[in-house]
Amino acid sequence: MPAYKSQLLLIDAGSNTNCKPINLLQFAQMSSIYLKKTYGIENPAIGLLNIGTEETKGNDLVKESYKLLKEKAKELNINFVGNVEGRDAFSGEIDAIVTDGFTGNVFLKTTEGLGKFVKRSLVESFTQNVFAKISYLIAHKPIKTLSKAMDYKSYGGALFLGVKKPVVKAHGSSDELLFEYTIIQAEKFVENKVVDHMIEELPQQNENIL
Repeated sequence: MPAYKSQLLLIDAGSNTNCKPINLLQFAQMSSIYLKKTYGIENPAIGLLNIGTEETKGNDLVKESYKLLKEKAKELNINFVGNVEGRDAFSGEIDAIVTDGFTGNVFLKTTEGLGKFVKRSLVESFTQNVFAKISYLIAHKPIKTLSKAMDYKSYGGALFLGVKKPVVKAHGSSDELLFEYTIIQAEKFVENKVVDHMIEELPQQNENIL
């Protein structure tokens, strides 16, 4: 997903709607491996999506997940930065946020809807009259850049992490542009051998938590 001068990895985005704290810990592990091997981020910042930054906030799943992440982060080499509110997720200071698939899917689709709203509002505001159209001629380059950054199609499909072969799921409303970026994403997924790295590293790490 887009973030300020960077990108944001969301895990889970809808695959696992009923999770346990151990699952969110595993999401953090997989996020770290993926970002290191695919984007070369040496120490990715991993946050837990919550309604507040305090460790006492949230439902039972989030509070227990916070405790587990805080306890195991160092030995599993996870740079856990604590709870992250939705409004701070796109600050550019967080590389990945972990959450259960139900919450993550609501978060994802709300963000997509907001992006469409902003794009539509900008188009309408710059076509109201001749003066607005002249203003658009001056500002069209930064507007085009913003529009591209907020277009979910350019980010491809959703990767399935934690399975034995590379799998990418395209959006239910995919068109040819989204499929193009999904194929590009899948190619990068394979080239960086992310699945192989996870098969190699996760069993070794899980010896410390099981």
